[in-house]
Amino acid sequence: MKQISTQRHQLAEGPFWSKAEQALYWVDIPACQVWCWHQEGNRYEHWTLPKKVSAVFTTQSDRLLVAMADGIAYLDKTTTTLDYLCDLDSDLPGNRSNDAKCDPDGVLWVGSMDDLEQQMTGRLWKITPEGKKALMLENLGISNTFAWDEGRGRFYFGDTMTRRIHAYPYPEFYDVRLQKPFVEVKEGVGNDGSCIDLEGCLWNANWNGARIVRYSPEGEMLQTIELPFAKPTSCVFGGPEGKTLFITSASVDTPAEQLANQPLSGHVIAIEMDVAGAPSQPFAGA
Repeated sequence: MKQISTQRHQLAEGPFWSKAEQALYWVDIPACQVWCWHQEGNRYEHWTLPKKVSAVFTTQSDRLLVAMADGIAYLDKTTTTLDYLCDLDSDLPGNRSNDAKCDPDGVLWVGSMDDLEQQMTGRLWKITPEGKKALMLENLGISNTFAWDEGRGRFYFGDTMTRRIHAYPYPEFYDVRLQKPFVEVKEGVGNDGSCIDLEGCLWNANWNGARIVRYSPEGEMLQTIELPFAKPTSCVFGGPEGKTLFITSASVDTPAEQLANQPLSGHVIAIEMDVAGAPSQPFAGA
């Protein structure tokens, strides 16, 4: 287990592995920051933005794509200038973006949520490189878990408020929330961010569960990775061979005495695995 981050974050999220750069990107949502760690040279960069940011992606140019609280924007890494591609939930000012990923075609899927975590006002959006957005789902609590298994025609998407992850049809898509979920975590634990390995198994961060769980394509719990902090938020495979599991975590709403006993709480860590994972998909726009 290796510590990647240099400081304790409030809510580190959205880990993205850039294969081209051999670098890990992530965000700290309430700190309004985007971070990058370059494996070669152990070099760090970070950018502070004017609003909360929940996800980051590389693009077909040197710009980054970021999910801001109020929309999707390109970020110029040199000037930190934001160029908005589209807005999100402008009719619901209490909402903000949350988890997001690009599908195998490089199209962005992003979920929103009530920033106070009280109302089921979240939505799921699909956004093309041209900035055209399509509303896919409504009445969501906390949008989390985005992963595609093309071989099985599945898109995994979850809602932390319901503690459920569903396997939606892909590329055809329709609402399956009334059907039996792929996974339902126990009460008191949140199904947070996920990634998928090359065997089609889903790896899910258990918020307040202090672990990552690997599920088979049938939804069977195959493996658990116990963690040195209570609130893992997401995970992604990366590294030169795709066998490094990077895990983000949070320190928010954690008593000081617990933080003292969890020195890695709020940090990003890396663990070497025996299985390789699917690489992060850049955004198809420039």
